[in-house]
Amino acid sequence: MEWDIEYNTSNAELIYSEYGRTVQELLQKANEIEDEADRQAYVERVIKLMLQMQPSVKQQENYEERLWKHAFRIAGGHLNVTVPEGINATPDPEGVSPEPLPYPDSHKRMLHYGKNVLALIEQGKAMEDGPERDLVTYTAAYYMKVALTDWRDGKFYNEDMIRKDLYELSDKTLVLPKDAKIGEPSGNQPSQDTGTRRKKKKKKGGGGGGGGGNRSRNSGRSRGRRRR
Repeated sequence: MEWDIEYNTSNAELIYSEYGRTVQELLQKANEIEDEADRQAYVERVIKLMLQMQPSVKQQENYEERLWKHAFRIAGGHLNVTVPEGINATPDPEGVSPEPLPYPDSHKRMLHYGKNVLALIEQGKAMEDGPERDLVTYTAAYYMKVALTDWRDGKFYNEDMIRKDLYELSDKTLVLPKDAKIGEPSGNQPSQDTGTRRKKKKKKGGGGGGGGGNRSRNSGRSRGRRRR
C-alpha cells in the first residue's frame, strides 16, 4: 500500500513563518485569478487574514504598509493588484543587516586574570624599558597572583607559572626577574568576586530585650508600692 502523505520538510521554506503555510500558498496563487476585481478582493481578504493572525502588528507604525510589503514578498515580489493610496508595497531589500556592534575582544588568552590585569599588561608593553616599566611588570605579576589566590583557593599555581604567563601575555615583552619575589596578597587586598555574600549577624537581645526591660521596671514599681 502506498501512502500519499505530504510533509512540511518536503515543501518550500516559509518566507514568513508567523503567517503559516496556508497564507503563503494563497498569495502565491493570487496572480492566477483572471478577473481583476476578484483578484483584488482576494488579496485584500488574505491581508485581513494576516492581520487576524498577527494582531499585535497594529502596535507598530505604518502596520498596513508592513502587511502589504510582506504580502508582495510572499507572492514572489509581484502582485497584479492595486495598492491602497499612500502605501509603498515594494519589499525591503534582502540580505541587508545592521552594522555589527563593537563587541569587546573575546580572543584574548587567560581571561581568568581579569580585564584590569590584561589592560595593565598592554600598558606595560607600550612603555619604554626602564624603572617605570619594571614597576608595571611587578604590579601586573602581583595582581596575577591575587587573581590566582582567589581562583580555586590558590591551588595549582606557582610563581614560575605567573612569570611564564606574564611573558606570553605581553608578547615576550615583560620579563619578571627570577630573583624578584612576588608579594603575598594581604587580607584587605581586593580580589575577584567569588559570588559569596557575607551574612549579616543577628543582633542579640533584639525585640525581646526591650520587652524584658519594661517588665523589670514595672515589677520594681509594684514592689515599691507594696512596701508603702
